[in-house]
Amino acid sequence: METIKTVVLQGSAIALALLILASLLRAVLGPRFTDRIIAVNVINTLVVAEIVLLSVLLREDFLVDVALVYALLSFLAVVIVARLVLLKRRGMPGQKKQRGGSRHV
Repeated sequence: METIKTVVLQGSAIALALLILASLLRAVLGPRFTDRIIAVNVINTLVVAEIVLLSVLLREDFLVDVALVYALLSFLAVVIVARLVLLKRRGMPGQKKQRGGSRHV
């Protein structure tokens, strides 16, 4: 029974690693900036899942704490980047607006 559990956990870890690589490809190629932000967020979520999976596989409880801290930092990073994108699209206070057509990033 223990070997089946180990094989399933290792297979899940490999599947998560492949999904991380696919998301990384989307983050690099993604046509728009928002696609890249979402892909990075998906990568962070998959990394948290991978760390928790490794915590179970290696029987190391402290890795769950590492995963929680990483998830919190990932959430804060996405919120900050989203805020910066909104400020850039609206135009920062004190910044002159450009005349002519609008630019999309």
